[in-house]
Amino acid sequence: MIKSFYRSKEWMMWAYGGGFALIVSLWLQVQMSVAINTWYGKFYDLLQNAKDYHDKPQEGITELYEQLVSLQYILSGFEGLPSFAVIAFPYIALAIFTGWFTRIYGLRWREAITFNYIPQWQVVDQEIEGASQRIQEDCNRWARLISLGSIN
Repeated sequence: MIKSFYRSKEWMMWAYGGGFALIVSLWLQVQMSVAINTWYGKFYDLLQNAKDYHDKPQEGITELYEQLVSLQYILSGFEGLPSFAVIAFPYIALAIFTGWFTRIYGLRWREAITFNYIPQWQVVDQEIEGASQRIQEDCNRWARLISLGSIN
């Protein structure tokens, strides 16, 4: 199953290029998760110290705005601390892309396995009951294992 995808010239671009894209995507998601965890620390510090803004509420509201939705991090050339929106929106887009691409990657792997097994199945001398269905189910199980295993 692995050989039909990774050693075939026809599927090599999907196998290695797609695998590399998934690894990069998952690495970026981890980096964004770390950034969100760091942001949580600063945000909860701001909430804990809300009493400091009792005499100057506008300053507290401005600070809260900057931590939640400000684009100042991007406008200043990526200096300082990013707001939640600057981290979360790209993370959501990347997570959606990763989920979609993982399923496409599994489908291509399933296609490679199927095209590898069909010629072998057609030259068998004995009649094998339900052989085509077995090939389809085994390839489907493998693709699901690959697709769901990469996301979790």
